[in-house]
Amino acid sequence: MKKLLASTAALAMVASTLAGCGGSGDITAESGKTSLVVAVGGDFALPDPAIVDDSITANVLAQCYDGLYKLDKDGNVITNLATDLPTISDDGLTYTIKIKEGLTWSDGTPLTAEDFVWSWMRAMTTEGYYTNFMYNYIEGTTHMVLNEKTGKEEERPYTDMADLEANMGVRAVDDTTIEITLKMAAPYFTSMLTNTVFYPVNKAEVGNDVSSSEWASKGVSEDNPIVTNGAFEITGVNIKDAITLKKSENYADAENVKLETMEFKVMSDLEAQTQAFISGEVDFATAVNVEQVNKDEQLQGHVYKVDPFVCNYYVLVNAGKENNGSTDGLAALKDPEIRQAISMAIGRTAARNAFGYGDDYSYDLYALIPSGIPDAEGNDFYEAGGHLIEDDVEAAKAIMESKGYNADNMLKIEYKYNNLATHKAVAEAMQNSLKEIYVDLDIYGYEKEAFFGDRDAGNFELARHAMTADYLDPMCYLSMYMGASTAGNTVDDSKFEEMMNEANLLSGQERMEKLHEAEAYLVSEGYIIPLFGYTEPFLKVKNLTNISSSPEGHYDLTHAYFE
Repeated sequence: MKKLLASTAALAMVASTLAGCGGSGDITAESGKTSLVVAVGGDFALPDPAIVDDSITANVLAQCYDGLYKLDKDGNVITNLATDLPTISDDGLTYTIKIKEGLTWSDGTPLTAEDFVWSWMRAMTTEGYYTNFMYNYIEGTTHMVLNEKTGKEEERPYTDMADLEANMGVRAVDDTTIEITLKMAAPYFTSMLTNTVFYPVNKAEVGNDVSSSEWASKGVSEDNPIVTNGAFEITGVNIKDAITLKKSENYADAENVKLETMEFKVMSDLEAQTQAFISGEVDFATAVNVEQVNKDEQLQGHVYKVDPFVCNYYVLVNAGKENNGSTDGLAALKDPEIRQAISMAIGRTAARNAFGYGDDYSYDLYALIPSGIPDAEGNDFYEAGGHLIEDDVEAAKAIMESKGYNADNMLKIEYKYNNLATHKAVAEAMQNSLKEIYVDLDIYGYEKEAFFGDRDAGNFELARHAMTADYLDPMCYLSMYMGASTAGNTVDDSKFEEMMNEANLLSGQERMEKLHEAEAYLVSEGYIIPLFGYTEPFLKVKNLTNISSSPEGHYDLTHAYFE
């Protein structure tokens, strides 16, 4: 790719489309412009807070909905619509939350505690991924169901609204008071309340079919926007193209919101998105060609970096109940030694280099939990835990040879990823590395929706995974592999779950040590294969200011403006 302003043609393009460039080659937009264009790197989910489990759509929702709490730049929980942090009973099981008086929806109708309670019950009916934050913690959200295949009873979430209304441990004490009853004490639960699944949705907007998310796209227009409770309403939804927003005049802080509209545009080609930023087509680019940025001093001057940003990239192994051994790959992955061998020979540095983020924005990862989460004493959990797996091709080769594999008898395993160029490059790097230990890695790219569906259902052998921290506690990552009902849990290991349950009975640094033990077991058994941690460098026009962000990768553009 040509550098910024490297040719007269590029210079002419920039000069003709942007309001101005400073003498240093700064890209700027028109001062006081009230429309913001954001480019994203993949398709959206339907913008229903109950089902969203991807960062792209979550960042759209962050402009449209306000929850009870949010995370600040350093990951601390701060109030949003709540007046204060929860009042928690001595046993840690009952949370009482007061919300601000006079809250309204974007259509001007009142927003009360009952709206939050109804929204949370309704979320459970959708069976969205993050409803596990509810059914794993809130009292009265699960019941015992007979598994006809095994003949044993299993704990399953309620998904019927009537059952949830009768049993779920949430209630509106009055218009401004919410009470939540937990199954067990969880010192990090307040942090979980910042997740999109706890956003309120408008009951009239959802309609009678509460488990459906079709309301979040059907008939949406400028004249018929989705009613929200945040700074912006949703005026258009095309999940493969764009989501458009307009300012809510009924927002409590509307007088300080200077933007009138936002457009989030899908641009999955990283080079094309970078060029769109250079040409002035977009103001804020969130999935750019990092290799090009790293080589271009002028583009580096436009980088917006979420810092700290807590995110990992790893390979999920199908080794639990979903693994029926029906293929050679699945049968082999039942063997922890083979899983360990793959992890030792995966080629972390090569995979990270293929990802293209460089040393400024990425690092090799040797645990599930990435850098950026503090322990009870303020130390970095990842640094305190050290390497839980090592790179050792020769030891991995010896394991595979002991299992009967060699150059003439390769183990064939499938790896699935959602079809983006960066993920394909990582897959190809792993494919090349694993040949050294007699593993023939077949790689398959899928459309986003199909890929996530397969991964959640356990329909894979190896699968790409990446996770930003939803809250700054190790449980954010470790709890993903607890419970038979948790989507994407392909571990199903009773020893691991016992360690986790023991950790939940502890507090302070003693709890952290038990979580280190559980993580070490998860990695050493080869249930997950760490690759690297990274942060996303974005590009913004020079005069776009007042953007805020938090370590889970959410950015807040609601009060941004063009100087």
